[in-house]
Amino acid sequence: MKSHTSLAKFIHWSFSILYAYGIFKQVGDLSELEDPALLNFEILFAVAFLVIVFIRYFYMKDTETLLGANIEIRKGHLFIAKSVHTLVYFTLVMLPLTGLLIAGLFSIGAGGIELAIGLHEFSAFLSYVLIAVHVGASFYSKLKGEGIWNAMTPFWKEKEKKDSRLISYLEKTEDKVYETIEKALRL
Repeated sequence: MKSHTSLAKFIHWSFSILYAYGIFKQVGDLSELEDPALLNFEILFAVAFLVIVFIRYFYMKDTETLLGANIEIRKGHLFIAKSVHTLVYFTLVMLPLTGLLIAGLFSIGAGGIELAIGLHEFSAFLSYVLIAVHVGASFYSKLKGEGIWNAMTPFWKEKEKKDSRLISYLEKTEDKVYETIEKALRL
């Protein structure tokens, strides 16, 4: 079975921890940025986060999507997976960029900070949604026994497909969705 490298797994899971930290330590009120130490920390964190996102992207960009699959992956499935991954990276770049924009505008007292905050909040919300989709799809794949879970996850290994009427129904529905996407996009 194909699997991600140890470095890829390390980057994936350590970055997940960094992302969670960023979410939980976020600034609650703009006035908190009046503290120069906090403002400098936020700038440093945003720059480090952005650098790590780019390192992760360039390390993973040529990696096969849905690596480890023990089934044939439909083109519609690949399209959805690649689209979600691309959008996740987009939000993970937008979060620190808009954070830096907020810090810059705040530091010089310029207008437009409300727009920057709106973009930052939208990026955060979109990242929550997309990461939830990613995690949900990972669990679903694990239940289906596709092998993808084992390629990236160092724990709770999947052994075989979980047979159930619900999984069978979902697979049939999923197949119809992929067929529709493939026809519409001529994949």
